[in-house]
Amino acid sequence: MSVFDILLHLFAPLTANCSDFKDRWGQAAHPEAGGVAGRWQGEWISSVTGHHGPLRCVVDPIAPYRWRMAFRAEYARVFRACYATEFTVVAEEGRWTFSGGSDLGALAGGTYEYRGSATAEALNCTYKSAKDHGEFRLTKLRT
Repeated sequence: MSVFDILLHLFAPLTANCSDFKDRWGQAAHPEAGGVAGRWQGEWISSVTGHHGPLRCVVDPIAPYRWRMAFRAEYARVFRACYATEFTVVAEEGRWTFSGGSDLGALAGGTYEYRGSATAEALNCTYKSAKDHGEFRLTKLRT
């Protein structure tokens, strides 16, 4: 990753509006038992740079085979990025697999592809863009 790319990533959170995420986080305070809907918390880890940070997610099933996930990632305890992505979901015995993608804009690294799986307790997802790849590791919050 070039110095220019790193600078773009650092300035991307300055354009992020996290009020939508804050609203979703508040609305998801009382999740259904045994499902994926609700609040998730964990970390993101870049395999390219080694950077990592806190990550929050709200999972909202919007159709039988579609989820909307809203993310709030932190970097260096100062910068925040908030965005939402829709995923195609396949249900398996006690587990869901999902995939999706989104264009976060040039400042945030462009187009990202995601693939992952979840149970009622844990959600793991890999992400990949032209300049970065890594993973999300999240556990479900009960309140």
